[in-house]
Amino acid sequence: MAVAHTPPVNSVSNTARRPAAGFTLIEVLIVLFILGLVTTIAVVQVNSYWQRARLQTAAGDLRTFLQNAYSEAVAQHTAMTVSLQQTTPACVFQVAPPPLKGPSTLTLPDVIDCATLNPDATSGGWPVVASLPTVVCSQTGLTFVPAGATCASTETPGAQVREVKTLAITHKRMIDGSLSPYTRFDVQLFPIWNVSYRKVLL
Repeated sequence: MAVAHTPPVNSVSNTARRPAAGFTLIEVLIVLFILGLVTTIAVVQVNSYWQRARLQTAAGDLRTFLQNAYSEAVAQHTAMTVSLQQTTPACVFQVAPPPLKGPSTLTLPDVIDCATLNPDATSGGWPVVASLPTVVCSQTGLTFVPAGATCASTETPGAQVREVKTLAITHKRMIDGSLSPYTRFDVQLFPIWNVSYRKVLL
């Protein structure tokens, strides 16, 4: 009877020669560096977007505040005066007499600049009374230059405005160059009290 011949079995396992599974310290450090870099870029982009959104929101809030002045002029049957009371550390606007509904003041976030890019009263900006940019909404919904105001040569104090009046706002970080693109929002008042704003790339 023949005996089957089988080759000898190697008792040393091949798995013993394989390198241990896992990552080296250098590989872990490289992954952590890449994750940190991606996170930093994402945070910077999100913060930049948030700050630009704050600027646009401020322009919208100012537009709403000015539109409310018209509603109050009609409701109270009297002229409403809107003035920029201060520019630092935050821009504060005031409407008088006090409205029946809504706030009498509007304070923009302290990151908003409403002085640096503002056109002068003689260049289409708001008329100035005692150094305060001021406009008047009549009870009939017309935009007036306040009595005794400094204004463009084409305008007459105490009369309806003849041209669009602009108040420009921007972000303080855009002025120092740490936020881009450099933009401003022009909040515009028309001879018949109507408010709009437009974004301008500088």
